[in-house]
Amino acid sequence: MNKIFLMAFIGAVTFLAVSVCAKEVSLETGETFRQGNLTVTCGLTLAEDVPQALKDCQYWDDFNKKCLFEKKTYTYKNLQCVEECQYWEKFNSTCHYQTKCSFDSGHKFFVRTTCDKFDDFNNTCVKTNDIKIMQ
Repeated sequence: MNKIFLMAFIGAVTFLAVSVCAKEVSLETGETFRQGNLTVTCGLTLAEDVPQALKDCQYWDDFNKKCLFEKKTYTYKNLQCVEECQYWEKFNSTCHYQTKCSFDSGHKFFVRTTCDKFDDFNNTCVKTNDIKIMQ
């Protein structure tokens, strides 16, 4: 009898502790919630022939608790293409070159444009490279 009572008591305390610490967050489609190393993004219902885009913070300001730069991940079936900051200046918190994604709907592949040669003095991309992402 004591064992059953003890197990029920431990179960009730555990349930109450978890319930008290629970947090409810409501997100709009495409919105992201961050806490520590947890990131949750509210996605869309997947359409058949349209890539879905989800935003996430690439550079986070811990002091001011705000996102300095958002990257965007495009997904089509099992393909992914990420638009992100390739050349970030930490001192000014500025992105000098962001990769770009385009989707060829006729052939069902992504093209990701990156910077192959970056001019650090003028903070500009001198030469780009297109990468085909396909199944």
